[in-house]
Amino acid sequence: MAATYRGRGDLAPGHFAPVAWQKWKLLPYLAALILSIAVGSVYSHPYAVLVKAIFIVFGALQFVGIFGLMHESAHGHLARSGKANRLLGEMISVLVGTSYSGYRAAHLTHHARFRTEGDPQEVIFPRRSAPATMILLTFASVFGAPIFLLIRAPLIALKHNNVARALWGPIAAVTFYVVLVMVLPGAQGHFLLLTIAAGSVLGSLNDMVYHQGLVAEDSLQACTSFDCDLFGQLFLSGANRHAEHHAYPAVPGPRLVQVSKALREEFVAIGVPYERSFAVSFIRRFFINPLFLPLAGPAELSPGEVTPGEPAEVEVRAS
Repeated sequence: MAATYRGRGDLAPGHFAPVAWQKWKLLPYLAALILSIAVGSVYSHPYAVLVKAIFIVFGALQFVGIFGLMHESAHGHLARSGKANRLLGEMISVLVGTSYSGYRAAHLTHHARFRTEGDPQEVIFPRRSAPATMILLTFASVFGAPIFLLIRAPLIALKHNNVARALWGPIAAVTFYVVLVMVLPGAQGHFLLLTIAAGSVLGSLNDMVYHQGLVAEDSLQACTSFDCDLFGQLFLSGANRHAEHHAYPAVPGPRLVQVSKALREEFVAIGVPYERSFAVSFIRRFFINPLFLPLAGPAELSPGEVTPGEPAEVEVRAS
């Protein structure tokens, strides 16, 4: 069996410190979302369909950004205080429509048991026939995010919390958006629903290219890192550096750019795939490997090479 990548011990302690300004990104996300709905819903000038579509995508990216903050909170990166971090995560979970405790438990388990039967975010496990896997991956590429957030995460939360604690987030989210659509003028309410739907699809497609269509093993070779740091910091809170994130989940997203510079040569040597953009990666992977079926991993690594990501025990009970 290949040696396991344990992470380098020479990262400075500052790489692991929460980034104080990161939590404040929620305010511009909400402001941009409100602006996109307010303008896009009433625009009726030339190229109205195109302009409305642009505003829908722009608004959807704000939902992706808000989700990225919840992801950072799940790793404890939004505040130095555990209580403040959890409260921020709980609040954000209502905006994205999920159970914070369930999402946190599922995501930390995803890191600890990556690409194994115990990974609650993995589509290709348990192993199925190629046609069945293709169907699941196709479904996940469009509907994966809302199914996971609205159904899977709350069910996981029920294993560790009482019903009220587990389900209050998704129930509050559904109630909030139903009331909001009812009180908004028709055009704005309809545009909000389209934006939420677009955000769900973008989030699902985004998750696909992180891990799918790669080797079916617990390895950093199954994690794509993207060089689009401007987009990644604006809307993904640094998760575009995904192999680095899996190697060092304790490093906040905004600090992963510097970590990536230190690790890139080493990661390329062990087979981590690097891409420039999500869209190009998705198209290329689709045409090379339709429907993102998992690839066979290397039969044997040469001496001295490492296969990252050995599963580890993790406390999944949210505090």
